[in-house]
Amino acid sequence: MFKTNPDGMRMEPTPERVLSVCRLIAQKSMTHEELRRAMTLGQNGDKEVDQINKSIAVALEELNIVKTKDNQLELAVDSQVIASPVNFRRYIGNTVLLKKDTTFHLFTKWIISKNEDIFPLKTWETMAKICGSEVPELSSMSENAALGWRFWASFLGFGYLSGTMIIPNMKIRIEDVLATTFADKFNYDEAIRATDFITWISTKMPEVDMSGKLPLAFSAGLRTLHELGLIKLETWRDSNRIFLYSVDGDPINDFSHITVRKEVAK
Repeated sequence: MFKTNPDGMRMEPTPERVLSVCRLIAQKSMTHEELRRAMTLGQNGDKEVDQINKSIAVALEELNIVKTKDNQLELAVDSQVIASPVNFRRYIGNTVLLKKDTTFHLFTKWIISKNEDIFPLKTWETMAKICGSEVPELSSMSENAALGWRFWASFLGFGYLSGTMIIPNMKIRIEDVLATTFADKFNYDEAIRATDFITWISTKMPEVDMSGKLPLAFSAGLRTLHELGLIKLETWRDSNRIFLYSVDGDPINDFSHITVRKEVAK
């Protein structure tokens, strides 16, 4: 799922399955076979075993949350990493999602860059084909890879699944970054310049091109956080502005300063 490109992203290792694998291993070190039996409740159907094998591979080889020692699988990180889906998601966001050479990153970056042009692409097969024609590194992109991507993209906060579409809105992804790393650079509840904010957050979210007008997904995330009172976007007179992706009827299409509320870290 998060291997260096080329890697055919798979549907079987969903976030829920991978987290379940990690939580079982956290309770007790076990062999691959013991874990498979525990996860399948003793059933040995090819489909179930394949799902578990691929989930183990993601946790072991791609997320590095578990490791093998003396033929036993054991947790390789602090147990708090898997204490909740939020902790699990934020760990991935601050580690794996910073890698720019994975198939997941390349496809995510392409999806975000399409803005409203993503809406007419009604099927995942169509998305995969067009992406493959536009991104040389993803020329072999398949429908199954796109289908596997959608579960993790939704879980990690790139948008909301609606039927066969993903609605671009990075509210969760942005909130996770603000909750975990913002205080390392800035102070909560203090207005900072938008240009400083964008320079900083672009290093935390390499999947977003922030060199010009902010893309739709990122802009929608900022607007949502503003509406929820978790951040405050303001345009001060005689200050450099950052432009959001324009939305008809929305009162905020640019900002010069941003205040991140401390509540975002709760």
